[in-house]
Formats: sequence, structure tokens, C-alpha cells
Amino acid sequence: MKFHAMLILFVAVAFVVCKIPKNGKQVVENIDSTDNQETVTKVRGNFLGSEIKGNYIWGSAMNYAWHELKDTIIKEPIKLESKDPLAQKIVSTFNASPFTKKDMDVASYYVKCGFGQETVDQINREVKKKFPQMTLGGVNVRLNPKDIISFAYFLKKVKYRRVFDSANVDFLGQPVRGFVAGTPQQRENVCVVKYWNDDNFIISLQLKDDNDELLLAKGFDMTSPQSALDSIVAFSNDYHPVIEPLEAFEMVNLHAIHTHVYEELLQKKIGNDNFTHYAIGQMYEMIKFDLDEKGARVENKAVIALPTAMPPEEGKKIRSFIMDKPFWVIMKRRGNKNPYFVLGVSNTELMKKR
Repeated sequence: MKFHAMLILFVAVAFVVCKIPKNGKQVVENIDSTDNQETVTKVRGNFLGSEIKGNYIWGSAMNYAWHELKDTIIKEPIKLESKDPLAQKIVSTFNASPFTKKDMDVASYYVKCGFGQETVDQINREVKKKFPQMTLGGVNVRLNPKDIISFAYFLKKVKYRRVFDSANVDFLGQPVRGFVAGTPQQRENVCVVKYWNDDNFIISLQLKDDNDELLLAKGFDMTSPQSALDSIVAFSNDYHPVIEPLEAFEMVNLHAIHTHVYEELLQKKIGNDNFTHYAIGQMYEMIKFDLDEKGARVENKAVIALPTAMPPEEGKKIRSFIMDKPFWVIMKRRGNKNPYFVLGVSNTELMKKR
């Protein structure tokens, strides 16, 4: 199988706040197309994610850009002139979001907010210099001098301490490609955070960089990641042993390419004083995610354009840690309770059939 370093790349959230032209028209960035595009935002507590082929996906970059716009330009919680309850819910969730740049190391993200084309050009120069491996591109938009853009991007690269063995595995009874821990050294990659039974547990895959964590949570509510995250935080300080010699670990390979358009907010006017001549013209993000026996790769671009109004003991249970039923993939910095990437895997749509 082709090597994929575990790369978590949350790229570009950009707000473009543009003054409303007298003719009512505004040229903004074309949305990049993918095979999977979703225009419905799934509000799950603090998470504003979306569905990809029946699976839930979320990234933190949009939160970084929203906070940057709120804190440096608007300088208060962002308001919309809209009576749509869902739009207001999304805005209030972003305003109160606990997900900030503090959840990420400085070397892994880029955030900038400012006015006009000069800021756009600066963003494109600086982000490409800091992240030469970015593949989703910068900001492709022409702005007027008083238009506003807020942009956020992050890139994460992590690898397992040891490469697992590629293997054929099952998920919900369907054969797919995946990987297993077949040697004592590979079992040292798998630490048990909490085990209730073979269908309800949390494990951590050990990474070469101890500052990041990749956790798998099976047997939790798949409509929201919050219960899994609460359990991860609750048991984070406990001793996490590696799996034992006769215990099994199986994991599926994952692949996702996704675009999420925040259609609920498009063409909504900003309600803050001194900004009522601005509106949300575009707001979208893109996510690429791959996970296999060597690691994972995630890339996320988000753009918001705001144009104007627009051997076990005897009798001891031998546990199995087999990801063959719905589970959560959660990535975060060690010691932080907030993640920077969440994927709820509910079916085989993101897997390669064998």
C-alpha cells in the first residue's frame, strides 16, 4: 500500500467580508469541487460539522478564522440580521466556541485577518512559505480595499511509533482493507484508555510525537462526538497499558474527500454596528483525510467570503480491540480537552473494499 504519513492538515478558513456594491454583485472565490459536497450543517453541541456519505466529519480551522474575525475586526460577537433559527444557532455556536488556536501548536497553523487584496496576497505568500506541502491552495479571490478576509490553516504530520501490518478486516460484516497488530512491537502501539467490553472501549494509537494523540472510541453515540470526548477527558490521567499478547487489534483504512458549504449563512447581512453593509457571500471548507497502517493524512481548507449584502491468567477475559462497528476517530494535543479533528465512522463508504 502507498505510504501515507499521518498528516493532519486543516487548511484555510477564510472569511471574506466585502462591502455591498451598488449593483448588488460581488466577485468571490469559486468553490473547489469534490465528489462529496454537503450543504447542511450538523450542529452537535459545540461541533459544527457535516455528513459525508452517512459519516460525521468536523475540523477546527473554521473556528480559528471566525474567532480571528470576531476578535480583530468586529471586536465583539458576530451578529446576523436574520430570523432563521438555524442560522442564529450556528452563529451563536461559533461565537461561543471553545475551539481556539490554543488547541494547536504554533508551528502547525496560520491565521490572518485583514482588509482588501493586499491581505489576500500576503496570505497566499505567507501560508505557502510556511506550509510548502499544502495541496488545497490559498485564497483565490479579488477584493476591494474595504473588503475583509479572515483566513485560517493548519497542517499536522504524525506517524505511529511502529508500522502495523496491512490486512483484510471486516466492518459491519463487510470485507475492507485495514491493518492489525501482529507482533509484540506493534502491540506496543495500542494503549487501552478504557475498556468496558469488546463493543465499547477507547484506545490510543501511540505516535512518534508524544504531543499529539490519535484515539479510537467504539460503542458511543454516533450522532455526536461529545460523549466519547467526555469519556476520553475523564480517563485521560489514568494509567493506559498496552494490549496484552493474546489480545487482538484490527483497524480499517479510511479515505475521505469532502466539501462543506455553510449554506444556512449565505447572503445573510452582518448585524453589528458599523458592519451592516457587509454580508456572508461564501462560507465553505474542504477536508481530505487518509488513515492506514503507517499513519494518517488530513487536509482541511475553509473559506468564508462576506461580500456586502451578499498470555492471560486462568479465567481472565481475552479482550478484542477490533474496529468492526461504528467508532470515532479523535485527534488532539496531549493535555488538551479540545480536539482539532473528529471523524465519526458509521459505514464502509470511506473504506476501500477488498
